[in-house]
Amino acid sequence: MFNKKQIDDVIKNEREDVAVGMFEQMEKLADEQERQEEFYESASLEMLRNLVENGDDDACSYYINKRITEDQGLDWDDINYLDTAIKNLNYSASLIGAYIYGLKNSRFKDVEKEFFSYAVCEQYTDSDAHKYLDKAYKKNASLIDEVDRAVLSVCLDRWATSMLMGEKYFSFTAQFNRADKSSEIPDWKSAYIFEINLTHENGRESDSEELYIAYIRGKDKDDYLNALCSNVAEILSVIAQKTGLSAGDLYVDGKKLFHYGASVTVNNGSTDDAVKIVSDANLNVSVSDEGRLKSYICSYCGGATDFGGVCSVCSRKQVNVDDGNIVIRKGKNTEALRCTQCGAPVNLENDCKTAYCSACGTTFAVNGSALTDGVFGLNYENIRADMPEGAQLPKVEFVRASIAEGAITAIMPRNFIVMSDEIRKIKYPTNAPKYIYTTPDTTVNLNFNFKGALDEKDVFDFGRQMLTALKSVYTTAKFGEAKLLDKPQKVFFVDFITAGMDQSIYNAMFFFSYHGKQGVGSWNCLGKDRWFWAPVFEHAVRTMEFK
Repeated sequence: MFNKKQIDDVIKNEREDVAVGMFEQMEKLADEQERQEEFYESASLEMLRNLVENGDDDACSYYINKRITEDQGLDWDDINYLDTAIKNLNYSASLIGAYIYGLKNSRFKDVEKEFFSYAVCEQYTDSDAHKYLDKAYKKNASLIDEVDRAVLSVCLDRWATSMLMGEKYFSFTAQFNRADKSSEIPDWKSAYIFEINLTHENGRESDSEELYIAYIRGKDKDDYLNALCSNVAEILSVIAQKTGLSAGDLYVDGKKLFHYGASVTVNNGSTDDAVKIVSDANLNVSVSDEGRLKSYICSYCGGATDFGGVCSVCSRKQVNVDDGNIVIRKGKNTEALRCTQCGAPVNLENDCKTAYCSACGTTFAVNGSALTDGVFGLNYENIRADMPEGAQLPKVEFVRASIAEGAITAIMPRNFIVMSDEIRKIKYPTNAPKYIYTTPDTTVNLNFNFKGALDEKDVFDFGRQMLTALKSVYTTAKFGEAKLLDKPQKVFFVDFITAGMDQSIYNAMFFFSYHGKQGVGSWNCLGKDRWFWAPVFEHAVRTMEFK
């Protein structure tokens, strides 16, 4: 859930708020795993078999164990299920496999499968499995070497499938580094940890992943390492050819032993995209009961305003001064009708022909006692929502932090961290921005990217072009009022709501020039939470500072 880089950042910078959020997320994960184990233990044999047949490797060990304990015996279908789970590097299945394939005088006795099962367990730092293989290596060196190569190949294939399908990367950097005592690896003095990371076309480096633990078996360490590196180089070359990687390097203890493809400057460090807190930021957030927010209304005469905020009646331009005060407006009293989107009571408008849900922001047409036209929560009169009745202001501590390798300082929640690659691939499956920051629960996000050339004088035209492109891509989205900010520098700001997997997403995008490059940024949160975050996002954009 949280990678080594995130954890190191929390420890190094003593980010207690982030640590609390991480701990809460890990507690939830532990609770989910415990509930899953309880489910497997109480599931019937038939249910477990159905789960296994549908690819649930975690259910396999429970299924096999239940077959054995109920004296039903194992058939070859069961063995096929077990083989599949072991080949997928499932630890609990491998424990059972080591036992079943190692039984003397058993019809399932298979030395190669037995060693493979132990080799999988060894990857989970199982000391008993390591001792068993080390002892067996004296008489079975060739077979165990073959098994080690097979496990390594599976590790690399699984990594390639998860990392290289969809997103475009340019090169890889692979390293074998000696294990140390703190790694909790059995026989750590003979172990090398294989790590690999990727460089994206936009220059961002992925999180370094530990894929495999190599144990030096036998007496000739140099020969073993050379054979191991030759095998890895061959596998990585095939992966690179299949996935379009242009270059790559393989290191052992910091020394380059293999290069693939085009020349590339390798940075063995990581991108400096960490959140570096500069100072506290006290946001003045208050709650008002003045009623619903309105847009496109002149604050001087009440007339309608155009795209640029100029009144069509009095011709005066609207002035929006960000003084650091954020006003959240309360929703209206509710009527008896219920929102078909979220189930909350809705507000009947004065003309009794429309109704508004202050909980999720959907505006409905009222037909007698029925609500219509509230399609997927996107039929909003105004995408800036009111504070739902009964809701309270969230307890969020804000800071001003330096991000994007020091290019920008911006106001953000104190518990913001760099988004892990695992979550990046879920939330941004293609064309992921270079810099992505998020809360530990990943519900509030900020991202930046720097692309082609853009002069500051052309920011507004560029923003209008991007808005047109966004509307052509998100055809069902509801867009708010685009704003042309000019202090401290020109920024084009627009917010909109899109339909997510299970609920709507509120987005606030902004476009700017950074040292002659196109700057593209975006805040987003769950649609139901935008009543609080929308004004915070805009304030954060208005108060950005550029290096």
